[in-house]
Amino acid sequence: MKKVVTMIGTSILENYLKKDHDVTLSNSIEALRNKSSDRFEEEKHRVSYMKTKLNSWIRSINNKKELLNVCAEIKSIAKIAEEVKEDLEVYLLVSDTILGSLIFEVILENWERFPQIGDFKLYPENRNLAIIKGLQTEDRKKFSTEGMPNLIQALFRISGDYWNDVIINVTSGYKATIPYLTVFGQVFKCPIYYIFENTDSLIKIPYVPIDINERVFKDNEKFLLDLEVCDTKSIPSDTPFRDEIESLIERVDDLVSLNPIGLVLWERYRSSFRLFQISEILSKELEGMDVNTKMIAEKSFMELERRLQENPTDPDLDHKLSNSRFPENFKVFKHKENNLQVRILYKKQDYKNRYGLDKFLVYLGLITIGNDVHNSNDKSEYIEYFQNNIHRVTNFDEYLVYRISK
Repeated sequence: MKKVVTMIGTSILENYLKKDHDVTLSNSIEALRNKSSDRFEEEKHRVSYMKTKLNSWIRSINNKKELLNVCAEIKSIAKIAEEVKEDLEVYLLVSDTILGSLIFEVILENWERFPQIGDFKLYPENRNLAIIKGLQTEDRKKFSTEGMPNLIQALFRISGDYWNDVIINVTSGYKATIPYLTVFGQVFKCPIYYIFENTDSLIKIPYVPIDINERVFKDNEKFLLDLEVCDTKSIPSDTPFRDEIESLIERVDDLVSLNPIGLVLWERYRSSFRLFQISEILSKELEGMDVNTKMIAEKSFMELERRLQENPTDPDLDHKLSNSRFPENFKVFKHKENNLQVRILYKKQDYKNRYGLDKFLVYLGLITIGNDVHNSNDKSEYIEYFQNNIHRVTNFDEYLVYRISK
């Protein structure tokens, strides 16, 4: 089952006016053009008139070819279905405008009438879920800092991080989104289709083997990971960055955030690694470990992350030590790897990422590995080690990013 993501445009209005020179509808289009979707209800009179006219027109058409040519969205989805020869799940996404919401409702109410595609599942179920907040062309800054990030969020939500079944249809919608969606499709290797102007020719944009310079992201991991957690970072507006990262960020006054292209490329880079924040003392310990011990440490880090994700109530995630108290919400992870006992002093930080998804980051402070670390009395060497060094790992600004390839 393929998922076809399609932006909604205004071609249905243009096509209707070619058939019926309705002055009232034409004036309504101009009155509503670029008005925010938040004003949908207050413009209900115009919206109802336009919906009635469009619905009556569509329901009067009996010729299958004419039905498919009602609008660019329907025409292109039908062509994509012919091309891929599979059942589809169709996801319609709408600009943050009254006209976009109106057209979504018209397509939704007539979906089962359209030949070749009417049996496919259509998502979402209502216009409020389909609207991409901030996606409009009146305010360039809002488009870049809110609209496009929200569109990217929607793509991640639809994909479920599985991109093999995602198809991006750029036939309709704002032309300003096409460069971003094209880069997105290329980076995540999603097929991109569009219908060329007024023809029946379906064009598939071929995949180009783009080579992303991972060094750029590696050199700036700490900064980019901080942006992921806090969304925007307050820094002096004249803070210099290398030219290579300047193209990935958006500046608003003294705040910096990732721009849409930066978000796409960072997510692609991020998907290849497990990223942890580690203290300087732990970093030095890892550098001095032999290969086998370092492998045990890294496996333990990943197991800690897995359990926090899948079983956060696991008692081993909060191993209780008699008469020991650690500040800053640090906990001790109890684990056994390759027949060796492992104890990790860590902190979990919950946050919502730019896509509104619940995420967490793991700060790794201290670690002990060996056969003699299983005792949980106050005289145990590892407990004493943790207590004597806790003050060295409480400043999270000094933590370093540690990568483990997936």
